[in-house]
Amino acid sequence: MSTIKLFLCCMMLVALAMGQEQGYSFTSKEVKCHVCKATVQELEDAIAKEDPKKMVDVSGFRLDASGNSITKRVRFIKSEMFLTELMEKICDKMEDYLKATYKNNGKFTLLKMIIDGKMNPDSSLVDFVQDGDLNKSLGHFCLEVLEDNEETFLKAFQAEELGNDLDIKICSEQAKYCDDAPVQDEYNFEGKEEL
Repeated sequence: MSTIKLFLCCMMLVALAMGQEQGYSFTSKEVKCHVCKATVQELEDAIAKEDPKKMVDVSGFRLDASGNSITKRVRFIKSEMFLTELMEKICDKMEDYLKATYKNNGKFTLLKMIIDGKMNPDSSLVDFVQDGDLNKSLGHFCLEVLEDNEETFLKAFQAEELGNDLDIKICSEQAKYCDDAPVQDEYNFEGKEEL
């Protein structure tokens, strides 16, 4: 067994003991919020690994005047086929996350354990929480989030520009799992008349 896997097993056992000992509690909405944000991040990461210039032909059921199917070329990473297939397997990534609370404020979070092949440096800032199912519920929450918001995810990821606050747009504004709001631009008062 690799050192990292052994370490993760030990951390999960410690988390189970600590979670039972300290009696953490958080709502399913909080968990769904963090799962939704993690799902958006995982989708963004997976899309970033693809060639952004790769094109595919997309045909529908529409025919032209000669009876030929109408096709159009779209970027592969924006195609419904690619995004749907990606969403079908992205929830497997939830196995890489653990429930946790920050030591300094007790706030709930999901922590991705391995980042770039190394232990997440933030793991020392949290207390791991175990719910008895070895975090399998995170995958179920992910599937539920995607199933309930499939069109929202597709439209957001098919947009020409994804933007910086995609997790807020999807998880807060559309799906309503989170209470976050996008950072507002500062208002420039220079050159404005006072009332």
